[in-house]
Amino acid sequence: MSEGFTFGIPLIARVAAGDWALVERLLALTLRSVLAQRDGDFQVILAAHDLPEPWRAVERDPRFTLLRADWSPAPPTAANDDGGAKKWLVKQRVRDAGGGLLMFLDADDWVSRDLVASARACISDGHVGAIVDDGIALDWRTLRAARFPMADVFEGGFPDLCGSSTIGRVVLGRDDPLLLDPHAALGSHHEWRNRAAAIGAPLARLPVEGVYMVGTGQNHSERQGPFADWRRDVTEAVRRTGKPLDTATAQGFGQDLAALRERA
Repeated sequence: MSEGFTFGIPLIARVAAGDWALVERLLALTLRSVLAQRDGDFQVILAAHDLPEPWRAVERDPRFTLLRADWSPAPPTAANDDGGAKKWLVKQRVRDAGGGLLMFLDADDWVSRDLVASARACISDGHVGAIVDDGIALDWRTLRAARFPMADVFEGGFPDLCGSSTIGRVVLGRDDPLLLDPHAALGSHHEWRNRAAAIGAPLARLPVEGVYMVGTGQNHSERQGPFADWRRDVTEAVRRTGKPLDTATAQGFGQDLAALRERA
């Protein structure tokens, strides 16, 4: 697959964040997992109201683009309107650049170092995109990790909970909305498998894992909406039953465990 690969990162506004310093710290780790990719042929688009400090380390890298949001920032809502608008900015930029593979990445999650390479190896012209099927939930406070599914708490898979789990093929010059905007056509990350199956749209399954960060207080899906209490239960379950993050696992996502222990 010769298509370009783009990570799209929508970032909460500083005035809406409960702890901007923590937002920046988590973003730095997300960027670290991206920079550790074994296939370095990718683009990163950050859609944000503000210039976060970690961005200064990559702003001269031509692969990294900052798109400034030009509307008044608002507090997070259950509908995630701000994040949706920022994703729209990213999608427009990808279309302007000719399309390609697009993965939305939350600014606190991590991707495997093999993510881009696996996407290129597994996604063919016959696929509308791909799903990262497997992953772990990592508690920021304790650095304890639990793999999906989690018995008695969450029996779904990684894509059912983590938004950083889907990759769409944006193909221009076609009338099919599934190709022009696969993220809109297939819906939220937890809907992709069922919707794709229902319309006969093939999805590739990538043989890599992702990390869904919990327990930061900055993931507004933990604080907003009808499932807020249940998401907090997931965090508590990870703290109670998860195993300490080990060096090899951390390195698989481009992270240094000793540095993480100092920051957490």
